[in-house]
Amino acid sequence: MMMKGEAAVTISGQDADKAPYGPWVSVWRGINLFMAVFFLLATIANVNDGDWYIWMPIYMIPALLGLVVAAKPQFIETRLWSSLSVIHFTLCLAYAIYQGAVLVETLAGQVKNPLQHEEGREMGGLFIILAWLGISRFTSLGRPNSPVSNRSMMSALLLMTVTLAVLPLLMWSLCFVSDWHTKLGHCNGMFA
Repeated sequence: MMMKGEAAVTISGQDADKAPYGPWVSVWRGINLFMAVFFLLATIANVNDGDWYIWMPIYMIPALLGLVVAAKPQFIETRLWSSLSVIHFTLCLAYAIYQGAVLVETLAGQVKNPLQHEEGREMGGLFIILAWLGISRFTSLGRPNSPVSNRSMMSALLLMTVTLAVLPLLMWSLCFVSDWHTKLGHCNGMFA
C-alpha cells in the first residue's frame, strides 16, 4: 500500500498486467464516461415520454454504472456493482423479449424498418444496454486486476466497445442535420 507522498515503483514482468491504472483502464474509463453521457442524454430524452417511469430508470442505471466506473475503475469488482449490473441486464433482457413480441405484432408481416416504430426504437435502446452491460460485466475488459492473456481478443473487445459507444450518438446526431429527421426512420416522433 502506497502512502501519500511516496514515489511510485515501476512494475515489470508478470505484475505489469496487474498495475491498477494501465493503458486499458484509462481507455476503459474514457469509454465508460462517453457511454454514461449517452445514457444520460437518453434519460433526458424520455422525460416527456408517455411511459417515462419505465424508460428513465432503464437508461439512468447504466448511466450511473458507467459514471462510477469512469470515476473509480476498481468499483467494477465490487459485489454491489456486479449485482446491480446483472439484475439490470436480466430485467432488460426480459423486457427486450416482451418488446420483440410487441414489435412483431406491430409490424404484422410488413417489411418495414423497425426503427420507424416506437417499439423498434425502444428495442434498439434495450439492445444497446444489453450489449454494454454484457461487455462491462461478463468480460475482463477494464478490470484493473485482470491479467490480459490474449491481446487480439482484447483488441477486438476494445473495437466492439468503441463502436458501441460511438454508433448510438452518431445515429442520434443525424436527426439534427437539416431536415434529415423527416427522412430517417429512427428520427420519427423526435420533433413532434
